[in-house]
Amino acid sequence: MTLAQLWRKPEFKILIAGCLIMCLSFINLLFIEEVDFLKSYSFRQLFWIIISIFLMFIITRLRLKTLKDISVPIYVLSLILLILVLFIGEKISGSRSWLKFGDLLSFQPSELAKIAFIFIIAKFYSELGAYSKSYIIKYFLGFVFFIFPFLLIVIQPDLGSAFMLLAISLSMIFSFSYNKKILISIVLIFLIFSVPIWNNGLREYQKERIINFINPDKDPSGYGYNAIQSKIAVGSGKILGKGLGKSSQGKFRFLPEKHTDFAFSVWAEQTGLLGSTVILFLFSFLVIYPLSFLDKIKDQFLQVLLFGMCSYFFFHFIINISMTIGLFPVIGIPILMFSYGGSSMVCAATALSVISLIIAEYRDVNELGI
Repeated sequence: MTLAQLWRKPEFKILIAGCLIMCLSFINLLFIEEVDFLKSYSFRQLFWIIISIFLMFIITRLRLKTLKDISVPIYVLSLILLILVLFIGEKISGSRSWLKFGDLLSFQPSELAKIAFIFIIAKFYSELGAYSKSYIIKYFLGFVFFIFPFLLIVIQPDLGSAFMLLAISLSMIFSFSYNKKILISIVLIFLIFSVPIWNNGLREYQKERIINFINPDKDPSGYGYNAIQSKIAVGSGKILGKGLGKSSQGKFRFLPEKHTDFAFSVWAEQTGLLGSTVILFLFSFLVIYPLSFLDKIKDQFLQVLLFGMCSYFFFHFIINISMTIGLFPVIGIPILMFSYGGSSMVCAATALSVISLIIAEYRDVNELGI
């Protein structure tokens, strides 16, 4: 099969867009570090990119029925790992969120939990049969499958991952079981409990992040520092950027977490509006293009799974970008496949592969069933 023939396949376009984002992440990291390559984040990112591409190769060759069959095992595995991390997890930046394997490898179970929730909801929503039109059943199932990983992540505590799981969960539940009265009731319940949650559920540093989101200048050298430095980095890139390797915010360590939470900020500083637009276009393509196939897919499991995976990319992308330009509190959300991180890279590659597999095989499922 020639390259031109491959390019005409929609699933190939999706994979290429993802691989381009991975390559740009490597370039971004490569030019903001001045250490030996073998000891750098860029070298480790390259390792995870290779692992992710290999994983994509495997997943895109599965049968769609296999995705449904593994939904429950993946969800159960994610819960086991979330429990395990509370006892033997590595504590980093105040959160016990990582399982460490030797000196080189570590894994964040909360990343898997987001993917696992999408799988389990897709499976059970598609198997409700006579109860498929019951809003109560759908909301109840959504809440049950959501609450266990959510609470386990909150206990770590990892506010960013917990919020991300909440956003993905609500988008899926409301999209496939929308009811105006129930939605209004949930909003009212949230408003009623918001004050007790603020007073007793949030730690002091979490409150400070929200307060300084509203007014970063309140504590410019403390909680507001990251947001201020990020906006400086993004703004100083202007149209064409300062050039690769010329990020003053990144190289001179004005901007913390330059390789993870604020990877986009240093990219914007180096490549300007032009380079930022490339990233914006690639992520927009990954979310919007697959969703254009949603109405063509007849199987509900595949519909919910595809929508969930697109939501997974959308919320990580939009919240991270909003963080970097001061439109959202800094809560530690990476930009998938672009920020450094093995766990997020592997899980994002899994989500991308699932999207590609659905787009490639849904026609056969429409005719023969899953």
